[in-house]
Amino acid sequence: MKTNILFTLISAFVFTIQTNAASIRLSPVSIEMLDNQTATSINLYNQSSDSTDLQIRVFEWLQEDGKDLLKPTDDIVISPPFVKLAPTNSYNLRVVRIQPNTISGEKTYRIIVDELPKPVDSRKASQGLNVLLRSSLPVFIVNKDAITSITGSIQIDQNIPYVVINNTGSRHALLNELIVNDETAHTSFPIKVNTVNGYILSGKSKSYSILNNFNYQSGHKYTISATVNGKAMKF
Repeated sequence: MKTNILFTLISAFVFTIQTNAASIRLSPVSIEMLDNQTATSINLYNQSSDSTDLQIRVFEWLQEDGKDLLKPTDDIVISPPFVKLAPTNSYNLRVVRIQPNTISGEKTYRIIVDELPKPVDSRKASQGLNVLLRSSLPVFIVNKDAITSITGSIQIDQNIPYVVINNTGSRHALLNELIVNDETAHTSFPIKVNTVNGYILSGKSKSYSILNNFNYQSGHKYTISATVNGKAMKF
């Protein structure tokens, strides 16, 4: 039976704790395929002077209550699923759709690349801290007519203000910038968004806390500025 797996998603980000840990670069940092495409590729490059063993898996990517949820899927396969990369070497992975068909909007997936732990030498007194590398790559299968449609509002819950961004479109939105503007006081309150928390999938919404000593005043006029998929917008 397939079970849902919840990950903390890390896009184009690498953890390296040991001084000799591998550092893997992925190219591209996201994949977008039209629904009539059957395959594409990813380049993995080992930037370090140490070899590394990698496991590559693909999951369906959903969002529930503003949280990212990954589920096992057979829609897409990665070939090969395991790679041994020598120092400063690269490898091209194949990303293949098993049953490509036309879709009405967009389907979303995540490719997870894990560095496998090296064998432990029990003869050594100190093993150090062994932390795996994990990278996450978004994959979008999209109909050419799918669009993003975004609305934003300021809401108050138990005297705590926050911004709600709704994606009512049929295509994902990526927030690169999010700012609350107090037009009355001529002040602005930026909210930190990036590839970890900035994706809003089709038909979903996310809430963002407004920090920086923001104090909502009912008599003031507020607007929200955002950069969505590289395009400036204002609500």
